[in-house]
Amino acid sequence: METELKFELNAAGAKALVDHLLLASLGQRHRLRSVYYDTPETDLRDHGLTLRVRDDGKRRLQTVKRTSPGGNGFRRDEWETLLEPRADAALAPDLDAAAKTPLGQILNRRELAFVRPVFEVEIKRVTRSVEVEGAIIEIALDRGCARAEDRRAPIDELELELKAGPPGGLFALAREVSAIAALDLCFVSKAARGFALLDDAPPTAALAADPNVHRSDTAGKAFQAIAGVALAQIAANVRVLRSERLPSALHQLRVGVRRLRSAISVFGPMLAGAGSASIKAELKWLAGQLDEARDLDVFTQETYEPALKRDPSHMGLATLGERLSAARGAAYDRVEAAISSARYRALMLATLTWIEAGDWSLDDDPERAGLRERPVMALAAEQFETRWRKVVKQGRDLAAMAPADRHQLRIKVKRLRYACGFFGSLYPGKAGKMHKAFSAATRDLQDCLGALTDIAISRDLVARVVGLTGAAAPADASQAFAAGALIGQAAAPTRRRLKAAARAHRVLTEAEAFWRR
Repeated sequence: METELKFELNAAGAKALVDHLLLASLGQRHRLRSVYYDTPETDLRDHGLTLRVRDDGKRRLQTVKRTSPGGNGFRRDEWETLLEPRADAALAPDLDAAAKTPLGQILNRRELAFVRPVFEVEIKRVTRSVEVEGAIIEIALDRGCARAEDRRAPIDELELELKAGPPGGLFALAREVSAIAALDLCFVSKAARGFALLDDAPPTAALAADPNVHRSDTAGKAFQAIAGVALAQIAANVRVLRSERLPSALHQLRVGVRRLRSAISVFGPMLAGAGSASIKAELKWLAGQLDEARDLDVFTQETYEPALKRDPSHMGLATLGERLSAARGAAYDRVEAAISSARYRALMLATLTWIEAGDWSLDDDPERAGLRERPVMALAAEQFETRWRKVVKQGRDLAAMAPADRHQLRIKVKRLRYACGFFGSLYPGKAGKMHKAFSAATRDLQDCLGALTDIAISRDLVARVVGLTGAAAPADASQAFAAGALIGQAAAPTRRRLKAAARAHRVLTEAEAFWRR
């Protein structure tokens, strides 16, 4: 089992770390050449496996690594084989040894014969081992590139790998070096970088992955898996947004933040403490920096652009679009400032530290320890029962509810839906089919309530954009007229959407309680 933290950094950060960690005088220098193998259909990647052969100038080492589908890259299983020295430059794998690892469960001997080199990684590495709070940690500063066919991508990373001892020392060192250089927590492996080059595709949003939670897990272990996946989704979409202002990446960044906040809510009593309060406050800050840009994306894509397409000559519509575009640009500026800030970087490291080695995980109080060691199956059943009953009760008279109350109901439904994703792997067979139907019912109700919430948001949003409220300069009459027309169009289907929401609520009310089986 490999346990490591990975950070991306720039040239200035690399120099600062070389000086601070005495890497120039005490570090060992290596030149690493690694060749990664897969089938033409990338079967290994699709199963979370990588096959790598590395030459460090002294030896050749074959490594098979496995990351679970719901993993975050913080911990990975690995199997190593020392290869016989060879005079040629080809870094050929030992397929017999590979077949004895989980790779052999994916490909049989005949299929293994079709693995081929898919990309290479060349690195100049400086390493040094240190002891921090009883932990032995290997520091590795990597600078180089990945190559796939005629494409290249630079690599500038700091890796901190826990070799022995408690993980607290690993995070203590991470905090120390983060005070020296601007480091971005990263869950992207060198293998993932190489495959991205191989695909040669534009950046895409990172969707939520259902975590790999087992029926035998404790609540503590399950929380670490669930929260870690959400944190990895946040980091992945931030990387996309730093290269391109992609609305889908912004949306999935918000989803990652919300899933993490929901996970903290689901496991609340077990996590109570100063660390939890601080993390929740900072996640709320991050979510707040994203809201305006996302609301403008939704209104522009779902209301403004269809209206402009229907009637491009509509009075004031074109110039209103200019105002919307300027407002979106300013909102994305705020997003960019937030995700590039020291506050964001500190939040990411503090959150991972808290997930893996926070006060909640170390408290030896019998009551807290009992919550931590509680079977996850019991916790999941309790959460589904409690949250489902609240949604059923509060949504009985949807049509008569005030918009603010419907919004609060939507939040409860959304958290119930996220819980379905968190714990879905716990319910196989017939219970799994019931879980799938239940999850679909929560999704439908959330979507219906979300459409109603968007109506209220769009009204306030457009009023600010055209200067009817807030600090923006007032729009001219034609823009105000166009804005009013758009708000009216958005609100027109309210009654129909209320009926759809009521139907979706009835379906969820009548859904089978799979957690009771």
